[in-house]
Amino acid sequence: MSKQSRPLKVCHIAATTEAAVWVFEQLREIRDRHGYEVSAILNGDKGGLVDRLRSAGIPVHACDFDFTSTTDLLGLPRKVMRLVRLLQREKFDVIQTHLFHSMVIGRIAAWFADVPVRLSMIAGPFHLEAYTPRWVDRLTCWTDTAIIASCEYKRTVYKAMGVHQDRLALIYYGPDETKFDPATTTVAKLTEEFGWAPDTPLIGMVAYFYTELPQSRWIPPHLWGRSVKSQEDLIRAAPIVLREFPDAKFVLVGTGWEAGGHDYMRRMQDLVATLGLQDSIVFTGFRKDVSSILRAITVSVQPSLSENLGGTIESLLMECPTVATRVGGMTDSILDGKTGVLVEPANPASLAEGILRLLRDRNSARRYGIAGREHMLAGFTLRHTADGLAKLYQEKFAEHPVGYRRMARGIHILIGSALCAVIALRYYFFDAWVLRLWDQGFVPPARMWLYRFYAFVGRKAPSFGLRQKCMSIFRRYGLLGRHSGNRR
Repeated sequence: MSKQSRPLKVCHIAATTEAAVWVFEQLREIRDRHGYEVSAILNGDKGGLVDRLRSAGIPVHACDFDFTSTTDLLGLPRKVMRLVRLLQREKFDVIQTHLFHSMVIGRIAAWFADVPVRLSMIAGPFHLEAYTPRWVDRLTCWTDTAIIASCEYKRTVYKAMGVHQDRLALIYYGPDETKFDPATTTVAKLTEEFGWAPDTPLIGMVAYFYTELPQSRWIPPHLWGRSVKSQEDLIRAAPIVLREFPDAKFVLVGTGWEAGGHDYMRRMQDLVATLGLQDSIVFTGFRKDVSSILRAITVSVQPSLSENLGGTIESLLMECPTVATRVGGMTDSILDGKTGVLVEPANPASLAEGILRLLRDRNSARRYGIAGREHMLAGFTLRHTADGLAKLYQEKFAEHPVGYRRMARGIHILIGSALCAVIALRYYFFDAWVLRLWDQGFVPPARMWLYRFYAFVGRKAPSFGLRQKCMSIFRRYGLLGRHSGNRR
């Protein structure tokens, strides 16, 4: 198999059938700009993303990527082998996974099938901030040829997890820059639409409404009981802003994500009513004219609690002054005092002060917007994403041009099967049993017996440093002190 003999066959895998427009845009762009033969494997055969891909002539295959319940875990080998057979039949040269569940199953299946180039593009830091998905990622990431960290924060986390920097690439999830050009985009007439004065300061947020998250080791502890986009923080910041700019209006653009998101949106509307802000905050629902809205608002806000780059790229491309929380990849796009303003997460007062900073100094805000667009065009657009991916594909395929080897597949399946067993056993017996008992208060009394065991090991074999190793493991799982629930 030679990379010069034919176009590379590239397949992206994502555990979704809706949203994730970036899957469609990346595949279309690397096909049209670089001539690759592209396909997608999604979590079903019906949905908006499926329709987009098929309308562009991109083949779509369906697989099952769920494995959060015990039943799903027991069925994991069957799901992996079903994907292995698909990969062996299609003989893709490059597999690129997105989203956590499809990343894990896609990694293992691509390793089993001996796909020449196996890549994971990390869509967000969410799973790296939670206990269970982080260790699952750590146990499986070695099967990748390379990991595409889509912001500096994630690259730093993977380095801390022991991934060598030579296996880490930095490529952003860039949007189609042709859709976000202030020179060719009309300004949405929001003030006319809602009956406000033409010079009304408009603070806008464009994001889905997601429901509050439960307490679980699949969820980052700082998100327990919170919505990841945190529209609530913007609503609670509004009274502080209104004290200085009483004529300002807040525009929340977006609809609920599934049933839970719609419920959360209704709770936010109730919160607005409770605070008496009905005249100052409007919920527009879903809008197709996002780029026009970004041209109309005075300040764009992204108060997320866990995020890749959120909507910061789009707002900066539209030269819209932007305030964002200091989380994830938003510190890559928002350079505080240069391309926008960074504030502390889960802090309405800090968020309000960031908004006020831009409202008070419109000239500086304008300069931030212009500098922000230049910063985005320099490395954060779909063109840069496609070019970066194409270069990475070629480099890695040149290093590993041969795949689907019968002997290699046998060895990979043997090793990978043991890996799957470790994942299932650790999750089922430790995460779902031991740690659950710990949370319920049954395990702490047994801690002294573990101390005694480790002390015994330390006395009997001090030359091997086993006591230090055991204590290190003890610390990792939060067993040395009072359990705080913040294991990572």
